[in-house]
Amino acid sequence: MDVLLKHTSLSCAQYHPGDSIGKLLAYVSLCPVLLLCYQSSKVYTRREVHEAVLLAGLVLQEAAARALKHLLKHPRPATCTILNLCHSHGMPSSHTSMMFAYLAVSSCIALQLRRQRGTASRLLAAAEQLALAAAGVGVACSRVYLGYHSSDQVLAGALLGSVFGVAWFGVLRMLAPLYGLLASWRLLQQLGAKDTWGVGEPLAVEQAAFTDSSYKAKMA
Repeated sequence: MDVLLKHTSLSCAQYHPGDSIGKLLAYVSLCPVLLLCYQSSKVYTRREVHEAVLLAGLVLQEAAARALKHLLKHPRPATCTILNLCHSHGMPSSHTSMMFAYLAVSSCIALQLRRQRGTASRLLAAAEQLALAAAGVGVACSRVYLGYHSSDQVLAGALLGSVFGVAWFGVLRMLAPLYGLLASWRLLQQLGAKDTWGVGEPLAVEQAAFTDSSYKAKMA
């Protein structure tokens, strides 16, 4: 008896055999998954409260994009037959919206901190934003090229993500007074949570602390 298998919609991208460009773009289209993994690992390793709030925003953005798909019920392009996705809806592209949401919120944070950073840090931040922009455009193009979305669905995703990212930056700023309070909670203190919102170069601050002789003597 033949069984029709299903695949996860977030981490599976199909392309035509022998299509080298399609194969490359199939990998590019996985950037939103890598982005969520990156932000999750950042929360775990850095333990910065605002990074956890940013991660929550990305999850909320994904939920909003999926809810809009069910609400608008906009059909995918005709290529959905080959992809076996005609049962689902395509407006907006949630992959594209995820990328542009992160690009928008991280760009706002970089602009806020630009005067508190040194030249090297500013250049690195600019390079990161350019890389994110290139990845966002790449994901958008991949979703159209591979037949998952039409161009208007991808544009809608980019617009949704950009607006949501700027709005979530406003939420991050609004919640800023609470980060120190949350980091001072006993459980979060034991987990190493810290409030670095508004600090231009937290790694430099930590480096200075670790190289300070009195700090080393205290930890000995």
